[in-house]
Amino acid sequence: MIEDVVERGVKIGARLGASEVEVYATRRRGIDIIGTRRGIERITSGERVDVGVRVAAGKRVTVQGGMLSRVEDVDSVVEAAVKIARTLPEDPQWISLPKEIGRTRVEETVDRRIGEPDVEYFVEVVRLLLKRPSEMDKRAFTSSASVQLATVERAIGNSYGEAQVEESTSFGSFVSVKAVEAGEESGYYDFYLAPTLARFDPETMARKATEIAVKTLGAKRVPTGAYEVILVPRVFSGVLASLIVPAVCADSVQKGRSPLGGRVDSQVLSENLTVIDDGTYPGLAGTRSFDDEGVSTKRKEVFDRGVLKGFLYDTYTALIEGRSSTGNAFRRSPYSTPTPWISNLLVNPGKGSLDDLTRDVRRGVVVYATIGEWLSNPVSGLLNATVTNGIYLENGEEKHPVKGVVLSGNVYEDLRSAEVRVSGATESFDRFVLPSLYIPRMILAGE
Repeated sequence: MIEDVVERGVKIGARLGASEVEVYATRRRGIDIIGTRRGIERITSGERVDVGVRVAAGKRVTVQGGMLSRVEDVDSVVEAAVKIARTLPEDPQWISLPKEIGRTRVEETVDRRIGEPDVEYFVEVVRLLLKRPSEMDKRAFTSSASVQLATVERAIGNSYGEAQVEESTSFGSFVSVKAVEAGEESGYYDFYLAPTLARFDPETMARKATEIAVKTLGAKRVPTGAYEVILVPRVFSGVLASLIVPAVCADSVQKGRSPLGGRVDSQVLSENLTVIDDGTYPGLAGTRSFDDEGVSTKRKEVFDRGVLKGFLYDTYTALIEGRSSTGNAFRRSPYSTPTPWISNLLVNPGKGSLDDLTRDVRRGVVVYATIGEWLSNPVSGLLNATVTNGIYLENGEEKHPVKGVVLSGNVYEDLRSAEVRVSGATESFDRFVLPSLYIPRMILAGE
């Protein structure tokens, strides 16, 4: 169906006199299973088809969209887009839609167990996540648990190329665990998000969430000052997503909203940090054969041993500079204008485990979870994140749990030190494959 939507929409746009037409359609069929302390609360399923239409009338460009119930519904969306485009002011930087669309071979993006689900099995997964924490430790209980599974079809075509079509599956699971003792309370959550079930282990999820929730009971602040800090992969991903990723997206650079403008081939981060964007990496949430403009995805180094090698482009930002898209066009919804963003982000591992990083810490904090990264400033590189789960260390020994302190400072200064290290062990989750990160000096605002 969605391929027919794309082909029909492009033809109608041309017939109505648009100079360029792009149609992006998605079909999502999914099941959600939600559980709380009371047990399985609800099971829902559904299917929807959405379309986004980008139309250019010369240099007048708009994106319009809607939810479709039949192929012919795309007609009204295209008609509205053409009418609106003709009323808009010109965009002097507009050049064209992508003229070369295609695909790259990718693996581990479809799992039959998700596409043809045994619903009762996934109900039992939620039940396991609900009961196991209290069985593991009497101080712990699950406040909520869920699974979401979906089959997603994407299709895109434009005035210059035939429709590209791709099907993938998506699976997410979440568990939130609380721990209570002597009037103290702590909580931690774990999650899994990937196109397949290859790495999914609900027992491990429940154990990890329980262990950290219990381990961080009785947390307190540490005095304000400079500390050694270790970020586990999940927290490291939050720092990257809130500060580094926006700064390497070409639209931020072109609008003067990135501190990295003009710094290609400069030493920006530690030599121990190599950062790669790879939309073809097997089995991650951002693995796709083409981006949200139909441009084939690929692997590219963003930082090579700390040296900035380039930025992430969609077609619009690439053509402004006379470049080609890097295959990083991303739409927050089918109706959104595509902009540059990561596909999958990888950081090359170092050596050793998380325990190896903590062993040599003289005075520091291991950070297991934070909130408030969205308060950070990617324009200046200033980090602001509140620790919700952490452990204070002295001479490699755990002293007490920590929460309520704020990680702050300039991320580029913190990550450029020659003493920055990463673990050899990595975690794969969502759009990331990351090690744990050791930072020799960060400011913690506490007592």
